[in-house]
Formats: sequence, structure tokens, C-alpha cells
Amino acid sequence: MVRADWTAESTVPIQDAEKRQWCCRFQSFSRREVMRVTTLHRRAVMFAAGMSALCWAAGPSYAAEPVKIGVVAPLTGPAANSGISLRQGMELAAEEWNAKGGVTIDGQKTPVTVIFEDSQSRPEVGVSAAQKMINRDKIDLLIGEAFHSSVTIALMELASQFKLPILSGEPVSTEISKKVEADPEKYKLFWKGDFNSEAYGEALRDVYKSIAATGTFKPKKNTIAFVVEDTDYGRSNAEITADLFKKEGWNVVALETVPLGHADFYPQLTKMRSLQPDVLVSIFTSVNSGAGLVKQFQELGVSALHLGVYYPLRSEFFDQAGAAAEGLVWVPMQFDAESNKEHASFDKLIKQKFKTAASSDHAFGHGILNVALGAIDSAGARDATKISEAIGKTNYKGVHGTWAFDQKNHTAKSGADFIPVPAAQVQGGKNVVIWPEQRAAGKYQPQPNIR
Repeated sequence: MVRADWTAESTVPIQDAEKRQWCCRFQSFSRREVMRVTTLHRRAVMFAAGMSALCWAAGPSYAAEPVKIGVVAPLTGPAANSGISLRQGMELAAEEWNAKGGVTIDGQKTPVTVIFEDSQSRPEVGVSAAQKMINRDKIDLLIGEAFHSSVTIALMELASQFKLPILSGEPVSTEISKKVEADPEKYKLFWKGDFNSEAYGEALRDVYKSIAATGTFKPKKNTIAFVVEDTDYGRSNAEITADLFKKEGWNVVALETVPLGHADFYPQLTKMRSLQPDVLVSIFTSVNSGAGLVKQFQELGVSALHLGVYYPLRSEFFDQAGAAAEGLVWVPMQFDAESNKEHASFDKLIKQKFKTAASSDHAFGHGILNVALGAIDSAGARDATKISEAIGKTNYKGVHGTWAFDQKNHTAKSGADFIPVPAAQVQGGKNVVIWPEQRAAGKYQPQPNIR
């Protein structure tokens, strides 16, 4: 009989009393038993070492705690269609990253989790939702808001309060950029994921000029009117477009605002019929607003060149508006699955995963999450400052275009080399890009209501 001293291979010191207990317990072990246990121990050590080597050879190790991205978007209410499409685009992007192992944090591949909360298109609800994700879920980055400028203006204050990187999605209000430029230190962790309102205004002015140059439309009094949703998005786009037309010698005869989701435009359009503006601009993020306006526009026989902003990019707009949409000229036609092969491939992915046709919102959601995850991967850490700096260095080509940021106001750049703002016209029930010339798939056709 032998006495086994089990402290020899222990990595943790054993106190005397405990040692005596172990010694007494194993004094009766035979040499054969001791050898058997020792052999099993050695085999276990060798097995663990072998598995470690196998894992190392197979690829990088994985961190236990996933990178958490919080997203605030309108998932119910008048803009829910866009919010849900944005969410689906982001879900696809997250799935693609996780299929490759996720993002790199401290040299380890780390899976990605995306958490969505509903803003209901209301700033106060959006702020509450974001705070919940920050405090409860301990998110590493916030995409806020995914859609609304008004909600973003409220959410961007949380960047300095919680020392959290925040990246907005589709909001374009120039007021967001102005706040960043006025106080760069306060908003150093905030980035605006879409271009400014000026891009829409410039596109509307320039597509009008291209139409006028064809001789198919001639203004009588150089007057312009607006019917827009009463949001930061609607007002800022209208004001900027109005200023650009004023510089061309035009007069603004009306600027009518309606609540988000409004669908009864008879009072506004009756006024337009009496004012007889040469150009009418309508700006809505709610599809039912746009559909209601174009139908009532045709019904009342308003004679004006009609230019729309945003709402026709949703496929359900055509289901709701029907033939009344014919002839409408609108911006931005950023997604064209019928004539763009890259867009068609993306449309196929969305249909396979979500059983629905892809839209510009799907493409933008996919792109903005790629910007966020690409920045985290480039930073290689959860550090807010490093992530923010990486966002600023972004050069990512997505379905929409190429994301790069203006360092002065932390805003995504627009233009042919970045995120373009093409104009389309509804012709034969389909969208046809008519401007700019290098992207045009057709030419402007006179609108049926113009006399």
C-alpha cells in the first residue's frame, strides 16, 4: 500500500487540514488504482490540449458577450411600413456578419445581436426606448433614429449623456447637421447616416430645370406651392426647396403643413386650384398621405407640375394610388430592381428571407447597419471614442451608394460619387429614372393634368 500526496499536481494550495483529509481518504488506494487515475488525468490533459490546438487551427476564438446594437425605429403607426423594412434590411446585414463569425473585438470574433424598439414616430417614445436599451441591454451602439428627423434630434442628446456612439439612419433634416457643427465636442459621438435636406431641394430644382429645358412644360407665373407633413423632415425640405426656387426668381404662394399620416387634402388642394401655382411639391413619409393626395389632386383637376418627395419609393404606394400616380415626378429613386442588376440581386435576397419585395428602406437599413458594424470591426473594441473615429473614416459601398462622412458636421455625403438622389417619373405604372442624364432610363412625359 502506498500513500498518495495529491498536492503535487495541484495548481491551488491545499491547507493542512484539507491535505490530511485527502491523504486519509486515499491511503487505501492500491498502486494499480493510483496509476489508473493518474493515467486518466494525463489523458484528460492531453485531450484538452488537443482540442485547444484544434480550435486554434480551425480559426479565431469567440468572445462570450455579443456586440449589441440598439435600433429605434417606427415599427407601428403611420411610418411603420418604412420602419419594418429598415428592420428587415438590418436583420439581413446582421445575419451576414454572423455567418462570417461576427465582428472582431480584442482580436476575437464576436457575434452580433440587434435589438429593436418602437418609437411610434414620437420623439419622447423614442428617447424612452433608447434609454431602456442603454440601461437594460447595455448596448454598444445606437442607431437612432432609423427614420424620423424629429426623433433623431431628441435622441442625439443621449450620445454625450451616456458616452455612447449614435448613428442615425434615414433622417435628412439639416437641423441635425447644424447642431453638430455648432457644438462638435458635445456631439463628437454622433453621426448622421444620410445626407442633408439640401440634396432633395437641389434635386427638385435641377429636375425641374431639365423638364423646362425640353420645352414640354412652360411656367406661366413662376410660382410654387407646397403641401408637406408637419415634421422636421417635411418642413426642412420645403424651406430649402423654396429658397432654391426663390434664387431662380420664383415666388412661393403657399406652404401648407398637415399632421403625419393625414389623408384628407380637399381643403389644401381646393386652395391650390384657386392659386394656380406652376409647380406643386408634396413631401410625405407616410404612404397613405401621398396616395390620398395624388388621388384627390387628379379628382379636383389641379393644373400644376407635381413633384413628390419620398412616398412613391414604397411599393405599396402604387397599390393605394393606382392610376392617379401616373405622371408623378419624384425623388429620390434610389432603388431600382427592374433595371439595376445589383438592386435586383438584393431584391432576391429580401424576397427569399422575408417574402416581400425589397424597397429603398430595405437597402438603406442593410447599408447603415453595415456602416455601424464595419466601424466596430475596424475599431476592434467596444470603446465609444474608437468606434466614433472609425465611423468618421467610413468608406463603405452599399446598395444605395458609397457612405463617407463630412468631418465638419458628421453627415453622410451626397452626390454621384456617394449617395445619389435620382429623380423618377411614373410612366405606365412603373418608375422610370429621368434625371440625372447619366442614370436616366427614359425621358420626361408631360403630366396628364397639366393644361
